[in-house]
Amino acid sequence: MSAAGTTTATGTAGALSRVRAHRADHDRLLRVVRGAARDGDLERVLVAATLVANHAWFAATDLLADPELERLVVDTARGGGAAWVDADRDTGRVLHVLTEAYPVGGHTRLARRWIERDPRRADVAVVGQHGEVPDALRTAAGSRGGRVFDLARAHGSLTGRAHALRRLMDSADVVVLHVHPTDAVTLAAANLPGPRPPIVLENHADHVFWLGLGAADVVMDHRGIARRVTAELRGVREERLGRLPLPIDDQPAPVGRAAMREALGLREDQVAAVTVASAAKTAPLWGTGLADLHARALAHVPALVVVVVGPSAAGEWAELARRFPGRVLALGVVPDPEALYPAMDLYLDSFPITSSTSILEAAAAGLPPLSLQVHDGYGHLYHANSPGLDDSGHVTTTEAGYLAELARLAADPDLRRDRGRRARADVLAVHSGPAWAADLEALYAQARSVPAADLAEYPQRIEDAGHGARLVGFMARSLTGQDVDLPVDSYSAPVADRLDRRLQFDLQVATDADGTRLGVRVAGGWEAHPAWTSRLVALAGGHARLRVSLPFVEGDDAEGTRSVAEIEAVLAANGETAADCGDLSLESEAPRVAGITVGTPLSCEAGTLDALEALLDSPVWDVLDREAAG
Repeated sequence: MSAAGTTTATGTAGALSRVRAHRADHDRLLRVVRGAARDGDLERVLVAATLVANHAWFAATDLLADPELERLVVDTARGGGAAWVDADRDTGRVLHVLTEAYPVGGHTRLARRWIERDPRRADVAVVGQHGEVPDALRTAAGSRGGRVFDLARAHGSLTGRAHALRRLMDSADVVVLHVHPTDAVTLAAANLPGPRPPIVLENHADHVFWLGLGAADVVMDHRGIARRVTAELRGVREERLGRLPLPIDDQPAPVGRAAMREALGLREDQVAAVTVASAAKTAPLWGTGLADLHARALAHVPALVVVVVGPSAAGEWAELARRFPGRVLALGVVPDPEALYPAMDLYLDSFPITSSTSILEAAAAGLPPLSLQVHDGYGHLYHANSPGLDDSGHVTTTEAGYLAELARLAADPDLRRDRGRRARADVLAVHSGPAWAADLEALYAQARSVPAADLAEYPQRIEDAGHGARLVGFMARSLTGQDVDLPVDSYSAPVADRLDRRLQFDLQVATDADGTRLGVRVAGGWEAHPAWTSRLVALAGGHARLRVSLPFVEGDDAEGTRSVAEIEAVLAANGETAADCGDLSLESEAPRVAGITVGTPLSCEAGTLDALEALLDSPVWDVLDREAAG
């Protein structure tokens, strides 16, 4: 199924080719999940689904959701049962679920602010935490009479975490998911059989692939373009589309303007403009990055000083600082960038990708924002277009217009103050106070009014290669700092400690197979290990897909006379003949064969045949057989 959308500005043959290659990898990796699901092995389904989703997150394809992948998780978790929504709960408790909580990070801060504003008791479940849960999140939960549950610390298996999470869900009136796009554990927990509370998925990753259609009774977006993408590229129905603006605080600045400007070395006649974003959002993803844009701005506006929070003072930023001495401050990651705002005169939106929370926080602090917005169609996901910014005058659509508006703002303090006051009032009116609280209650009511998430509502995958082509470089750079293609195993980080030999074999079968055969070349000297060779011969006879190539015995003649005699003796000892021994060959040179081949000659050592047998026992072979049979 294809979705209508405009052609991406980066829909080059190269980008589209990468999208197609990533999609082929995705479909091959899906075989591993199918194999585990065939065995009803929920633990392996969760591990494999997490890996597949992580690949789809970073290796952009033409999919933003995959109901086929989710169905494998959901069906295995249900085991023939069903989950349904109990909307009449009235305990006054909300459970917030995160995959991992960070000291610095937008979705963790969002969860904390949500908890602080909601008068209900709030518990927090963290599914896959590495390190300590941030104190600020613990404090927020404690202030609402709740606790933080670190499920990774309490449960080693993913299945154990899913069951523990479901038990926590069962004590709440509503569940809010702030989870990573790869979180298969939460998807499974939502689908364990029995009644559960309504679930809201907070769509903080609106532009990328994620798991969650099968868990989300309501998908909650923060802005209109994200809602459109949720409907058109994920297929979510109108009654499941929720809305809640980002919670933005009105906080007094801890340091005054004069003190902060002195600390930064800013003169009063300079116009200071700040940008807060991750380095990936400022990189030249589609030809021009923030450093390029700032270079033109600095040349165009002599009084301008740019302060960049996120990227470090290296590479392109070091070069920019060299070109414009004293006018470029790249500060790296700053835990509380809001402390800088009193010293600033403007907020320059990140480019080419906005930092949605940062521009709202700057506007709430009274800084007039300015954006360059050049994308079309679904590319508006990369723009600052949250509610409350509509009348701020921040949008320009050409570089010339951007530079002209920047020069006008830099030259006119009264214009800056007026724009800043209006932006502050508009943002706080929507993102805080009574209006935000009313939107929250409406969201909870909506979640109670719809039935449990149902993957039957998503009969087809929705494909859009143009969106994938725009996204492909950004996601690769987010993972590596470079726009490069990565091998499939580079996406295994969330489950790297669970990549046991069996899963590695499953991945090998799923991704390397050309057909349904496995070829092995045996190392020399096999004739000196009759027991080992006997077992190998038995494997060949018992597995039709196995092709074994044995080298001639060292010093044998061209006809392999001694080699034939040696193998016939082994066959006889096994009660076999050349006619019923499977695909077993004596060959002076290693053959070229279709299918998987074990890359190095199989040595006659203890353990090598155990590994071969495990590879032959991979459930993915059956998946391949079904594919071949149509």
